[in-house]
Amino acid sequence: MAPSRLSQHLPSLFGPSRRAAWRLSLVRRGLSAGALLLALHLTLGMTRPDPAEEPPAPPDDGAALSLPLAAPAGHLAPGDEVGVYLPGRTDPVVDDARVLAVPDESRDAPVVRLTLREGDVGEILREMGPEQGLGTGFVIVRSR
Repeated sequence: MAPSRLSQHLPSLFGPSRRAAWRLSLVRRGLSAGALLLALHLTLGMTRPDPAEEPPAPPDDGAALSLPLAAPAGHLAPGDEVGVYLPGRTDPVVDDARVLAVPDESRDAPVVRLTLREGDVGEILREMGPEQGLGTGFVIVRSR
């Protein structure tokens, strides 16, 4: 067997014997298999689409409404089922809305776009009225 660099650096493992030659062949095969698996992993990672590029969930039947937010909503994603609350209240105004678009963090007043059932739109609009004194917005909490 021709001397290799491994046999020069580790003569006790990869010296001139038959067992050492067998160990050296196993190490070479393992390294080549590892290189192939790494190349396959990198190739599949490059062809998989980013999660941010996935299309949003199709909207449910119902009315779409944009609501001002009183609290940050960075935890929301399109398609999430949410409850709509008023600040300081424990009961939701609407408990089964679906997020269509998340708020843009660069805006001064964040707004979230939701799909609501037709009957729930009136509840939201009553709470947004000037007699209710809503000046801060709504709190959106993910249901599931």
